Amino acid sequence: MIIVSQVSYIASISSMCYGVDMAATAQHPITLPKAEQKRVEELDALLSRGNAALVSATGERIELPNTVYKILRKVVTLMAHGQAVTLVPDNQAVTTQRAADLLGMSRPFFVKLLETGAMAYHRVGNQRRVYLRDVLAYAHKRDEERQAALDRLSRAAVEAGLYDRNKFPEGGRDE
Repeated sequence: MIIVSQVSYIASISSMCYGVDMAATAQHPITLPKAEQKRVEELDALLSRGNAALVSATGERIELPNTVYKILRKVVTLMAHGQAVTLVPDNQAVTTQRAADLLGMSRPFFVKLLETGAMAYHRVGNQRRVYLRDVLAYAHKRDEERQAALDRLSRAAVEAGLYDRNKFPEGGRDE
């Protein structure tokens, strides 16, 4: 069991809000200031020893629930390795442009995709919005389907003996 004695320090590292409300934080990556790098690396090492407890300035102690510990551990590890972290609530809605950017496609193509029923959306005024969780689920499903298609093509090529027929050109060699 690890006891971390500065609740406010942990809170500032895990959220890095610096006076910004949570809605704004969810929109922008949280990057670690260079001045805090060493302390976060020390915290990462401390958290790697096992579940943690927080102790307030008055001595009140509370053990972190396992789920909170896992989230804190992941955030601290990422930040200790110089990666930015973005906190996004489960019900975060994004614009069609943002969703299209995340999926690597044009907004008009994404809108047509929505109109085919590939993903649920709702309207805010006259603009469409989609939940980020739905966009990420679609991306994951698309990636799995692509990988399965590549696996089928590779298997078919092997079965057809196409790899056996490949010859290096004269003077050529493998990398």
